[in-house]
Amino acid sequence: MGQNVFKPRILMINSARKWIGEAAHTIILVEGLRARGIPVVLVCRKDFALHQKAKEKNIPFYNLAMKGNFNGVNDLLDLTALRRIIKEHQIDIIHAHRGKDHWYSACVRLLPGLPARPFVIRTRHVTVPVKNHIFNRWLYQKGTDSVIAVSQKAAESLQGVPMKNNPAVIYAAVDTARFTPEKRSDEMRRACGISNVAPDAPLIGLVARFQRVKGQAILLEAIPKILQFLPDARFVFAGQGKEGNRQTLIQKVQESNIANRVQILGFLPDIETLIASLDAGVVASLGSEGSSRITMEYMASGVPVIATSVGGIPELLECGRLGRSVEPNNAEELARGIIETLLAPHASREKARLALEKARSSLNSDRFISETLREYQKVMWKS
Repeated sequence: MGQNVFKPRILMINSARKWIGEAAHTIILVEGLRARGIPVVLVCRKDFALHQKAKEKNIPFYNLAMKGNFNGVNDLLDLTALRRIIKEHQIDIIHAHRGKDHWYSACVRLLPGLPARPFVIRTRHVTVPVKNHIFNRWLYQKGTDSVIAVSQKAAESLQGVPMKNNPAVIYAAVDTARFTPEKRSDEMRRACGISNVAPDAPLIGLVARFQRVKGQAILLEAIPKILQFLPDARFVFAGQGKEGNRQTLIQKVQESNIANRVQILGFLPDIETLIASLDAGVVASLGSEGSSRITMEYMASGVPVIATSVGGIPELLECGRLGRSVEPNNAEELARGIIETLLAPHASREKARLALEKARSSLNSDRFISETLREYQKVMWKS
């Protein structure tokens, strides 16, 4: 069965509230499948990030309540609505991305009234181990036809629960047309504090949601050490998240003696321009990171990467071949990694060049969609 004639009807379900990595992953997947003529509908929470993004991009969508944990009547109403969507669109495959979605996908098949039972595929985005209890054993053995993991590390989180088959590892994609070295901007660098007097001063950035696990406080702690060796350096933090978290970081900076070296920005619609304008891209995450969207965006932008060795990041950076890997929650080591990266520009640029090659050849959307379609084919062929 060739790719041109294989057109399964897909229901993509993701209950994410925020615009996080797995939400972006879902949108890239939906758009890529639809570009190949695959019918896809998205099921998401009303008035949250995915709902807004689906409207922006004219993606067919439905809203469910998908309240947290198990929620009795609300869950039953959602399942009834989900069954109606499946029947209306004659869905072949339900592709779930979070725990709530996964349970809905498995349980809706138990309801009467479906003319054909759709296949269920789960993408596992996190590295927290799945607990081996009776409910999860049923979910993964009876309620799921295939599992995709976004990294080997995410796949390892499934080792404690019996499954029909080993998970397929399919790395996420980065938009290599949007994130590219050509977006580098002197104007953006000046806006971030790089003056015309010292235009080659290093600009170091951390782009992430403002929350503790992303490690902004660790980079802040590392800055005085970095300035001892790179006195002209400037630092920029950018991202979404709770405004209170951003204001807390701003207050810490204002109370320090480095306030004139640091900018803390919120959401930037042209974040790709900021990323390409950096001389070092930092990922200071303390944990999680089944995959790392920002690591891939740095790579695609030709920016040297200094990242903590958590989750799937070492796989992306090939254990240091494509970027500097540092211990998490260690400001001293993070400072050393940034200093050594910027004081060895030839070696750092070579790593960045190789990382860019990997982003364009192995982390592009075309590869991502093709591998996902092959997994869909395998699941349907086995029937």
